[in-house]
Amino acid sequence: MYSFATSIHHRITAIATLTVCAMSASPLFAADESQQTKPQVILLKLDDVVARPSANGPVAERWQRIADYLTENGIRGSFGVICESLEADNPAYFQWIKDIQAGGFIEIWMHGYHLKTADEPGEFEQGTAAEQQAILEKSARLSREKLGFPLAAFGPHWSGTTDATDEALEAVPDIKIWLYGPAKPKYFTRLSLPRVLALENPTFVPDPIAFKALYEKFHAADRDVLVLQGHPAQWDDQRWAGFLEIIKFLKSKGVVFMTPSEYLASRKVEN
Repeated sequence: MYSFATSIHHRITAIATLTVCAMSASPLFAADESQQTKPQVILLKLDDVVARPSANGPVAERWQRIADYLTENGIRGSFGVICESLEADNPAYFQWIKDIQAGGFIEIWMHGYHLKTADEPGEFEQGTAAEQQAILEKSARLSREKLGFPLAAFGPHWSGTTDATDEALEAVPDIKIWLYGPAKPKYFTRLSLPRVLALENPTFVPDPIAFKALYEKFHAADRDVLVLQGHPAQWDDQRWAGFLEIIKFLKSKGVVFMTPSEYLASRKVEN
């Protein structure tokens, strides 16, 4: 099994090789043409990993299904862990997460600390920057202590944030990427990727017809990168079939699937 870092290196090397070949094939190659022909990057942002023992292991069977599918089909994605789930001693659950991260196809990221219910305010929709920073730092500490690695990407549970979140994230050096962040943060100086659309329309329902319509409506194909949110634990067989149809559609567009950190690394190579 190769490491996550090795996976990033191989992926970037392949992309760089293709770019060089394209340039050498045309003496009139221009930078703006390169931008037009570069494939769109898709970041699958899959939310709400928690410990929930099932017949197949320490997580819900639907999480195992998506993990197996992505790995077996060579599709990169990312799983957002609710860090409160790292508090209790749960070696089997921790090992499952470690194995997912080490496999190289799926990156684990910080999806906040608390799994809120509908009648609770979001933990990043309230509080001062110092209070939100404390939540982020607690989550970062749990990851390092229980999983043995930092979480480089963050996306809030329930999606709502404030300027305090923006300021708090800047103070947590582990976090390099903000998924569904503002296009132009006030404080956060690292990579922020805004929301354009999601896998699910409405939430929890991957509807391929609705997705294709929104993809065209928002001219999503013109974007260099799209972050697409989904909740695999909520997908029954019909919703799963919808997800597969969306993936098929995206592949027909010639997209490249990456993990958040892999995308960040590719940007650094380009610069």
